[in-house]
Order: sequence, then structure tokens, then C-alpha cells
Amino acid sequence: MPYEALVKSLIAGLLASFACGLGALPLLFRRVDPKRHTGIGYGAAGGLMFSASVYNLILPGLTMTSHSIALAEVLPVLAGIFLGAAFLWSTDKFLSPERLETAVWKRWGEKTAILIFIAMSIHSIPEGVAVGVGYASEEVYSTNLGTYIAVAIGIHNIPEGLAVAIPLRAAGASIQRCFWAAFLTSLPQPIAAVPAGIASWLFQPLMPVLMGFAAGAMIFLVLLEIIPEALDSDTPVKIAWAFTSGFCLMLLVQVIL
Repeated sequence: MPYEALVKSLIAGLLASFACGLGALPLLFRRVDPKRHTGIGYGAAGGLMFSASVYNLILPGLTMTSHSIALAEVLPVLAGIFLGAAFLWSTDKFLSPERLETAVWKRWGEKTAILIFIAMSIHSIPEGVAVGVGYASEEVYSTNLGTYIAVAIGIHNIPEGLAVAIPLRAAGASIQRCFWAAFLTSLPQPIAAVPAGIASWLFQPLMPVLMGFAAGAMIFLVLLEIIPEALDSDTPVKIAWAFTSGFCLMLLVQVIL
């Protein structure tokens, strides 16, 4: 892979990370303050993350090798989903109340915030791989695939950054901390883009499993932590509407692209 394409992959990944941080900016408006409506904020974040799992990870993973979905395309994604769910389940068990009381973990906040950070960081890895593979493909097929993928992921990252920022803001974090947390969850993108660009022949076949893994971790997180946390703070009807609104927002971004 030429040096120029590697630089493009790295810069595109960093810009996508910055776009993810921008997702925290809507919380600057007083009317958009999850601290006043914690449950609704968690519900909306759950909808954003669930929609991103389905439309940004699972569906693209199913159609990466061909436009028709056959059993051969489904199995790697399913395997990834179960592995991702198992990973997050293991992480949840690892973060016991006793362990969270230690100084090392206490500085990172509550368990839900830690799990969201981990899940969204995992979600960024296949996106970074897609950028690197896309720029490597440009050199072979003389297309703008890498640029298109990078722009699409950057736009997607804005509502995904909002999904990271909402629970943190609801817990009382500053806008600055929300921005940097969202930015850092997307930092694996430029880190993964460079090796994926160099060894695109290796990473491309792994994409369905990676995308399924990220989706499985996020879906498991939504059902295990985010929705129960939301229901502790507000009525099921309000949570359902918040979840639906977040889901539709991410879907709208997907359709516009």
C-alpha cells in the first residue's frame, strides 16, 4: 500500500474520531439536558446504539461478499454477534462492585459508563478496518471507495458520539469530558485503519466477524445495562418513545447517506 494511501487512512480516521466528539455538542443546549431526564436520555442512547448495530454493522456485514444473503454470509456475522455478546457479558462480570470500588476503576465512573466506552470502542475497530481496506482498494481499482467510506463513517459518528455522551451527561459529566470520551471511543478507527490498509488481503475476509462482534457487544449492552438503567428513572412509555426516537434518528442518517 503506497505511503500516500496510508496517510489518507490515518487522517480520515482521526477526522472521524473528531466527528464522534462533535456528537456531544447538542448537549450544550439547555433544552437537551439528560441530567433532568436521565431515563429518557438512556432510552435515546439505547435506540441510537441498537440502530447503529443493525444498520451500520449487521446488514453491511451480511452483504459484504455478495448482494444476496446466503447461509455462508450469515454464519460469520452470527458467530461474531455471539462472541461480542459473550465478551461484554464477561466484561460485565469482571466489573464487580468490589472491583469498581478500587482506585484504578473508580476514576472511570460507573459501570454503565465503562461498558458503553468499551462497547463503542470495539464498534470503532471494524469501521477503521473498513476505511483502511477502502483506501487500499482505491489503489487497485482506481475508485474513491476509501474516501466515500471515510465520509460516511464520519457522518455516522456524530449521532454515535451523542449516544456515548448522553449517559455521561446524565451522570453529571461536563460537556468537555463528554466530548473527549466520544472522541476516544472512536480513536481505534485511525489505529485500525493503517494495518488494515497494509494487509487488506488479511482484514477484508474478517470484516463480517468483526462487524458482528461489535454489534453483539452493543446490543448486549443495550439490553443488559442501558434499558434497565432507563427504566429505573422513568416510565416504560417514555423510555419506549425515547428509544424509538433514537433508533429513527440513526436510521435517518443511514438513509440520507
